Amino acid sequence: MCRSRPLLCLVAIFAFIGMAPAPATAQRTERMLEIPSRPLAQALSDFASQTGLQMLYDAPLAAGRQSSAVSGMMSPRSGLALLLQGTGLSARFTSAGAVVIYASTASTVTLNPLTAVAAPVIGRDRSDPVFVAYADAVRRRIVDHVRTRDELTDVGYRVSIRVWVSADGTPNRAEILSSSGDPERDDRFLERAMTTALPVPPAHLPQPLRIEFSVRPRG
Repeated sequence: MCRSRPLLCLVAIFAFIGMAPAPATAQRTERMLEIPSRPLAQALSDFASQTGLQMLYDAPLAAGRQSSAVSGMMSPRSGLALLLQGTGLSARFTSAGAVVIYASTASTVTLNPLTAVAAPVIGRDRSDPVFVAYADAVRRRIVDHVRTRDELTDVGYRVSIRVWVSADGTPNRAEILSSSGDPERDDRFLERAMTTALPVPPAHLPQPLRIEFSVRPRG
C-alpha cells in the first residue's frame, strides 16, 4: 500500500500541528505557558495551541519520549527549549512562524563492557565544545563507577538516564528515561550515577545531561 501511495504514507508518519503560521515576532513575545510533563506528542500539541506556532516533526521522533514541564511567562523559544530538555531533540524556528523538531546530534564512546551515548545539550548550544567536553567527562566517570558493580555488567541491556549536576559537581538528581527492563537494576544504576564524583560543570551548562548506556556482559 505504501509503495502505491507514497504521499499518504508520508503524511501518516509526519506530524503537522497548528492551523496557520504565526508571525515571526510571535517567537520572541513572552506569554504565559502552562504545560505539565507528559508524552511529548501531547506536549507539542499543547505548545502549538498556546503559542500559535506550527510544529513540524517526524512522528516517530516523539514516540516514547516525555516532555519536561513548562510554567511561567516566557518566549516560545525559551519555553520550547525547556519542554525539549532531556528528550535528545532540538528545535529550529523558521521565519514563517513554524518550528521544525529534529534529533540532536549525539556522540558515542565505547568503554567495554559499556557503550555510553550522550546528548547533553539543547538547541543552539548543542555544539559548544566546552559543554560537549564536560558531557564526555561525565559519561566516562559514570561508566567507570558502574563497572565496579558486577551485577550491573553481567547481562546485556540498555538503559537511558538523565542527570542534573549542582554547581560543585555533585549529582543532585537522576532519573530513568528508558528502563533496562528490570526495576531493581534501574535503581542500582541510578545509585551508581548519584554517587559518581563528577567535575565542576561549566557556567550555563544546559541540563539535564541525557546519557544512554548499552551494556554487554563480561566475557
